[in-house]
Amino acid sequence: MLLAFSSIHAHLFSLFALNSLWSTFALGNETDQLALLKFRESISTDPYGIFLSWNNSAHFCNWHGIICNPTLQRVTELNLLGYKLKGTISPHVGNLSYMRSLDLGNNSFYGKIPQELGQLSRLQILYVDNNTLVGKIPTNLASCTRLKVLDLGGNNLIGKIPMKFGSLQKLQQLVLSKNRLIGGIPSFIGNFSSLTDLWVGDNNLEGHIPQEMCSLKSLTNVYVSNNKLSGTFPSCLYNMSSLTVISATNNQFNGSLPPNMFYTLPNLQELYIGGNQISGPIPPSITNASILTELDIGGNHFMGQVPRLGKLQDLQYLSLTFNNLGDNSSNDLEFLESLTNCSKLQILVISYNNFGGHLPNSLGNLSTQLSQLYLGSNQILGKIPLAIGNLVDLILLTIYN
Repeated sequence: MLLAFSSIHAHLFSLFALNSLWSTFALGNETDQLALLKFRESISTDPYGIFLSWNNSAHFCNWHGIICNPTLQRVTELNLLGYKLKGTISPHVGNLSYMRSLDLGNNSFYGKIPQELGQLSRLQILYVDNNTLVGKIPTNLASCTRLKVLDLGGNNLIGKIPMKFGSLQKLQQLVLSKNRLIGGIPSFIGNFSSLTDLWVGDNNLEGHIPQEMCSLKSLTNVYVSNNKLSGTFPSCLYNMSSLTVISATNNQFNGSLPPNMFYTLPNLQELYIGGNQISGPIPPSITNASILTELDIGGNHFMGQVPRLGKLQDLQYLSLTFNNLGDNSSNDLEFLESLTNCSKLQILVISYNNFGGHLPNSLGNLSTQLSQLYLGSNQILGKIPLAIGNLVDLILLTIYN
């Protein structure tokens, strides 16, 4: 009799636990559905009719742009990328507590990024890029410690990069470019040991590049162009063999580049440092950057002779414009002959320098893919070589001044 009672008691307890669990799921489902409906209410323009499916005829896990956990029936992803939606981001999104990925990029969301997004403790991916969002970056996002991708680029955000962001140590991609941010690149950037992409260009950032950046062994893309950054590049930056793109144009960087800097950048494919105040010669080690495709050092104070760049066989774009290269001598343009090995070259800009001498016949042996050739405002004399007619894809040629 006692055994039977115990068995019944255990069975009832199991039923109670199961009902409690299902009540929790149901409550969670209700919370998620309400949050989604509140989000929809904050959208004023839906040109593609995305929200036509957001109605009671289907479970919200089947609504357009929604992915749920199949067991729990809780929202894990909300993806509404590029639908030209207009409205504000409802703070109720912060109630989608199982959310791992939120992508609202390439729309017309306005207003502020709600602080409530900081409640999404499971969030790993956040895209709100290319909207018209305003205000400061919410400090509460620092609570989303599982974030791997944070893209707030292409908005009208102001203020500084929050110091609390030092807690986002799992970040792999940080994109804050094309905003109106001020202040500097914070030193806590060195805490992001998994960071591969750092995009903070097109802001109003000032100060130096922090030395701590050099500890990021996985960093591949650095985009800091169009700011007010100054000083020299940290020498340790040149020992980061993982780097594939360095874009630092239109800042106030100065100093010279070390002669051996390209010995330890074997994976570098694109280097943009135009529009700064960098001086001295072009490092002779540039010939070791054998997979370089784009090189822009224009608008600086480089001087001396241009190294022979024939080993850069993947080179497509080369800009040396607005420098002090050459010394008005007959051997200034010898480097052009080496460029005949660069069969992929499409744009060559050497205007506004101090190159002298004659245009070599080897000019006609440059890549048949060459479409733009800028030679103006130098000290070049003599005749235009007939061989230039071999450049069958050429659509723009300047030899003024």
